[in-house]
Amino acid sequence: MKNLISVALALIMAFSLAACGGSAQTSGSQNTQGKQDTELTKVIYIGGTLGDAGIADSTYEGFQRIVDELPVDGQYIELPTDPSAYAATLLDACDQEPAMIFTSANNGMIDEVVSAAPNYPDIKFMVLDTALSQDGIDKLDNFVGVLCAQNEVSFLTGYLAMRMSKTGKVGIVVGVEYPTLSDFITGYISGAQYANPNAQVAVSASGDFVDQAAAKETALAQIRQGCDVIYAVGAASSFGTLEACKESGVWGIGCDTDLAAQFIGVDDAQADCIITSAYKDWGNISYSWVKRVLEGADDINWGGVEIYGVADGGCKIIENSIYEKQVPAEIRADMDALVEAVTNGEVTCPSYFDMTEEQYLELKNSVTVK
Repeated sequence: MKNLISVALALIMAFSLAACGGSAQTSGSQNTQGKQDTELTKVIYIGGTLGDAGIADSTYEGFQRIVDELPVDGQYIELPTDPSAYAATLLDACDQEPAMIFTSANNGMIDEVVSAAPNYPDIKFMVLDTALSQDGIDKLDNFVGVLCAQNEVSFLTGYLAMRMSKTGKVGIVVGVEYPTLSDFITGYISGAQYANPNAQVAVSASGDFVDQAAAKETALAQIRQGCDVIYAVGAASSFGTLEACKESGVWGIGCDTDLAAQFIGVDDAQADCIITSAYKDWGNISYSWVKRVLEGADDINWGGVEIYGVADGGCKIIENSIYEKQVPAEIRADMDALVEAVTNGEVTCPSYFDMTEEQYLELKNSVTVK
């Protein structure tokens, strides 16, 4: 665990240095050289704490690309730790009169944005991870929510997990189960069943997205049930799940970012057990949205939610050197074919958002580990 904590702290320090430590860092100011003759559009990204190995980190990567490649004067504002200060942080950003502001619903900002947007009609707002059922957005013509098709990428990981399993039993450890996480679970179970109709899938929540010790114990309980591949969907707590995989000699699958890459050369045993990660490409999605707004796209679903799937570059499985080394060539070939089939719409990945709660519970109960 000490190694994992060290890695997490190192990541936090690295990203903090990249952001120059400021809570209102104007990252774009470092990249406006060479843009003097270009009229720049002010864009603000309000993000969570960097170093989370999740949505904050991957979105910040996209923000850096936005600043580097587009005619943008970009500013990154890190959210305060106290949620009661979110509204003031957002309003301060709005008062700077940017053309665009984007942030994430995952940190609790969605209600603040929906409340503020009508008062700032000249600002375009985008919120990542907005629920399809989000109240109050249908009347906003300067707001769009975005979702990754986590059911699709989780379908792929579920299929891979079952193909790699020797016991026919796999697991998924989430931080807390709410609709978006239920969509992960739905995709993972469905993918495992696609590989093996008799699949058994353990589904557990560790309690939060921070406590690595709790996630580790949750994963160990699944491993004692016979699960030999565990999908870690818990942001920073995922490090605990993956440590359990390493110590028990089973496969792990990461989420959000390429978790194996973070351990290469630091803890190679840990890296080698992470056969892939389900990558939700928030950075690519954010870049795409800003570019579309700059170009005056008329197909943005203002007042609604857009979904980016495998075909749209919104999500993918990581195929790094560890994937190439650990996953047999035959299974990799079958994975390539499945990705192509999902991209072309030949294979449909079930989604929690298309189910009743009764249907969802029936799906989970159908794969109970015995």
